[in-house]
Amino acid sequence: MTPTKYEHLLSLIAPAITKSSLRRETIGASERLKVTLRYIFGGTSQIDLAGMFRISPTSVGRIINETCIAIWTILLAKEYISYPRSEDEWKAIANEFEKKWNFFNCIGAIDGKHIVMQTPSRSGSFYFNYKKSHSIVLMAICNVNYEFTLIDIGDTGRNSDSVVFKNSKIGIAFESNLLHIPEPKKPNGSNVKLPYVLIGDEAFPLYLMKLYPKEILSLKKRIYNYRLSRARRIIENTFGILAARCRIFRKPIIANEKTVINVTKAATALHNYLMHGRQFEPLNQYCPLGFVDCETSSGLLAGEWRSNVSDYQGITTLQKQLGSNNYSRDAKAVRELFRDFFNSSRSGSMAI
Repeated sequence: MTPTKYEHLLSLIAPAITKSSLRRETIGASERLKVTLRYIFGGTSQIDLAGMFRISPTSVGRIINETCIAIWTILLAKEYISYPRSEDEWKAIANEFEKKWNFFNCIGAIDGKHIVMQTPSRSGSFYFNYKKSHSIVLMAICNVNYEFTLIDIGDTGRNSDSVVFKNSKIGIAFESNLLHIPEPKKPNGSNVKLPYVLIGDEAFPLYLMKLYPKEILSLKKRIYNYRLSRARRIIENTFGILAARCRIFRKPIIANEKTVINVTKAATALHNYLMHGRQFEPLNQYCPLGFVDCETSSGLLAGEWRSNVSDYQGITTLQKQLGSNNYSRDAKAVRELFRDFFNSSRSGSMAI
């Protein structure tokens, strides 16, 4: 974060975290923000922060929680995290996916992560996940600029991707048609209308577009998988940037579940704040050139974030869908429409 960015962030947050007292000198807004940023981006423990800033551990915990709530609330109000509210905004996201990743009518990539934390008091197995740790779930959808557009935080770690999506406000909104998703559209040169879709991995049910799961596939299915995998890489990189920069996720978070949720909210809001306008900032320090995956003439060049998150234990992949993962005939037909379109001459390059 540049000094200019920090001063701008402070100007936004300061009114909400400034304290006053007639009895003693208060801790200033700038110091409160520094403590919180050091906790999120530096991964420094609350005990160590107390020694570094000469503040009591109790006050450090309270400052972090209050400041995280302020960061989330204010950056949300300033629309650094903002979901598309009209058909035109959804279409703008789809156009960017088409231009950059050659995937038509895609309105976002979706995935989820476990945010690992210490065992909550008297929680039993409520937060216990299949990796034998306790966690909450961060479910998110992103656009092509590696910015979160829709976020759901706080479901219990014992659930899989598809269950979390179904129970989340995001899933309910999509199921109830509350988000003004555009009607199906014919890609240029095609006679077939393709619906607007989210793309995810095999953990999700098929009402989201996902990969064909079998290892031995026909050429048409391999081409479809290739095209979807290229576009879905966006959400992998978005979570990768978040994990690499926010070192609080390097190990389980030592805090109660409410604080963990507030810290996660603040981290995602700060991610969007620092990524905002990145395409116009060649020297962006949060996500510089080469930090994310890119395609070159010689093939895929892995982003630098991958080498930074190899030993992270605080943010992990969600459990894959278990059981038969049944889906409707309509959902199967939609995937076959995309498969056939990607294998036609109208869809552009079909190289795998």
